[in-house]
Order: sequence, then structure tokens, then C-alpha cells
Amino acid sequence: MSMLQAALLLAIVNYIVCLLDNSMAWDATWRPLFVGWLTGLVLGDMKTGLIMGAQLEAIYMGISAIGGVIPSDPMSGTLIPVAFVILTKADMNVAIALAIPVGTLIQYANTLYSPIGLAFLGLYDKFSAENNQKGYTFLHYMYLFVITPIPRTIVIFLAVWLGVGNLGSINELMPIWLVNGLDAAGGMLVAVGFGILTSMIWTPKLGVFFFVGFVLAELLGLSTIGVAIIAVAIAISMFMIDRKIANISKPNSSSSSQEDLF
Repeated sequence: MSMLQAALLLAIVNYIVCLLDNSMAWDATWRPLFVGWLTGLVLGDMKTGLIMGAQLEAIYMGISAIGGVIPSDPMSGTLIPVAFVILTKADMNVAIALAIPVGTLIQYANTLYSPIGLAFLGLYDKFSAENNQKGYTFLHYMYLFVITPIPRTIVIFLAVWLGVGNLGSINELMPIWLVNGLDAAGGMLVAVGFGILTSMIWTPKLGVFFFVGFVLAELLGLSTIGVAIIAVAIAISMFMIDRKIANISKPNSSSSSQEDLF
């Protein structure tokens, strides 16, 4: 598969994902796990796409936009590194280490065309004030199918067509110590993503289960599925207990109504 063919296929993938996210409000479609699997499926290596998507999902779980900060774009930060590995046979950990800077660059490129969408906001107000339902509907579908996804699709096409091959050339020119450093950084990024996510949800009540899961996985050697089944059982049990306590603590509505009647 040539780089031009891959760029066209991945541009179509990007357009479909954007369309699903805009029309169906499926927030999970742009996540690395889905985008990585879909990229691998299109490029003929679904296993690599799914593995990298899962690793990048762990990294991007703790990344969010706060205030005016522009975070790394998860979709392009997954699509381009996965294509880089599949098309050039590059080291997977090196590509994962490059995911955050690549996603950040694409995110800054995306901000350049954001005024295009903002320019049409005045038409929405105009059509609403005039009760122009046909114009409003037409503009809505233009925004859905053209204004939002097309500029982003062009950016992804150019990034894959002009960038992935150059990433392969740069990878070949990098000294071994730099490759080893990026390899180590790629492994640490997963731990950093989990650390950020854990700091966001950590409470004394839930923190103990972190250590329980570590013991089950590392010391007892349980598989991920086994640990997940135990976690689901504990979560359901805690939910039922909390619900029972809440029902007991509620005042008896029937007795209260009888007292009011008396």
C-alpha cells in the first residue's frame, strides 16, 4: 500500500469518526481504543491497532481540556502513530512516545480553521430570528457534513501523506540511545496516564481497592478479566449495600402521612 493510498483511507476514517461524533453524539468514537482498532482494520493490521489503541487510551485517560489549555488531540495522536507503526514497521514504543507531540501539533493545526465554524454562528441567529426553518436546517447539515469534518480531514490527509514517511526516515536516522530513550518514555507514559486518572478519582474509600487489585494481579497472578470480574462483583455489592442503607434511613412515608392526618 502506497503512502497516498493510506492517506486517502485514513482521511475517510477521520471523516467517518467526525461524522459519527457530530451526528450521533457518540463521545467514545474519537477515543484511542476505537480509532486505533479502526486504523488497524483499514491498514490490514487490526491486532497492532488494537494494542496501540489500548496503550494510548491509558495515556489519554488523564488528559483533558482545562480553561484555555489546548490538550493533545486523542484521535490524530492515535491515528498517525498507528499508521506509522503499520506502514513503516517502526518500534511501537517509539511511536507511542511520539503520540502526544503529534497530537498536540495536529490540535494546533485544527485551531487555525476554527474561525470558519464561528463565522456561521451569525447565520444561525439570523435564521432563528426570521423563523427560516429551511435555511436553519440546511446550515445545520452543512455544519454537520462539510464545515466541521472537511477541514480536519484535509489536515489528517496531509499529515499522513507528508508526515508518516518522514517520521520513518527520521526514525532510521536517530541514534540508538535516542531510540532507547523514546522506548522508555513510551512505557512511562502509560503509567503517567494511569497516575493522572487515579489522582482524579482517588478517595480513602476507593483507594484501598487499588492495592487489592495490585495484589490480585501481581502476587496471585490473576488475569485482567479475573480482576475485572471481582471488581464488578465488589461494585455491585457496595451499590446494593448503600442502597439498602439509604432506604433504611428514609423516614417512613406512610407513618408520616398518618401522623399528618391525625
